[in-house]
Amino acid sequence: KVLLMKNQITVKQSIEKVYQNDWQFQKNCTTSLRNAYVFSDWYGKNKLMNNISTQVVRDYKFHLRNNLKYKDATINRKLASLSKLITYVRGCEGFVFLWGLPIIEYEKTWNRRTYTLSSSIEKELIKNTNELGYPEYNDLWIFLIDVGCRLSEALNLRREDVDDDFVLFRNTKNGTERHVPIFNRVKKILARRTGDRVFPFAYSTVQSVWKKIKKNMNMTGEKDFVIHSLRHTCITRLLNRKVGIEVVQIVVGHNDIRMTQRYNHPSKEDIKSALSHRH
Repeated sequence: KVLLMKNQITVKQSIEKVYQNDWQFQKNCTTSLRNAYVFSDWYGKNKLMNNISTQVVRDYKFHLRNNLKYKDATINRKLASLSKLITYVRGCEGFVFLWGLPIIEYEKTWNRRTYTLSSSIEKELIKNTNELGYPEYNDLWIFLIDVGCRLSEALNLRREDVDDDFVLFRNTKNGTERHVPIFNRVKKILARRTGDRVFPFAYSTVQSVWKKIKKNMNMTGEKDFVIHSLRHTCITRLLNRKVGIEVVQIVVGHNDIRMTQRYNHPSKEDIKSALSHRH
């Protein structure tokens, strides 16, 4: 297959660019770089990203599992770093993959943390955040609960990606963009926030503030009460409101609908109600 490649980018160059544009601003910067270097060492740092194919990705995953003996969760972290490199070069003008866009097939592992906030716990979270002198973080908590995005997606959100009815998340975990509708509570938050970054907080600072608030709420014994549980709360509430699971999957950016299904636990009353019209 012969194809003139206008923009040739090496693995080394792509790692350097993703570091400059993204990873250096994240708490897990060192880990992301280390994961990317595992691919670089295996594939070759001076080889072209243009030549990466789905088969190359599959061979790399085989190497991670069978030669390096990594477990599923570790394999997925290595693949996630490779996905970032692929997403970066996709956006470069004139860049083409010689064999088409590589598909990354993640291992099927699920994070079992599914803590969801009741309305009373949500009120306590907001109250304690104010009491400790971090009222500006309540905007972030409410945004995460109502929109259901990942913390990194919220912290990377730019003013240009907000309009009257939607927010646009770019460079997401699964390498795709998605539009998520917003409603009154979130619209009010976004209307009063200024600046290029909607939530100009450092990832590590947000985690530190959360830890203090969690302690103040006497929730330190609840290991699953983490920032990511705000995303879980959004998913669970959407499903409880009978929003179609396929729609919820798109809203929260799950690659696999089985990930979304983990939050769907209909009660016996729900089952009775759903079937009652048939009898």
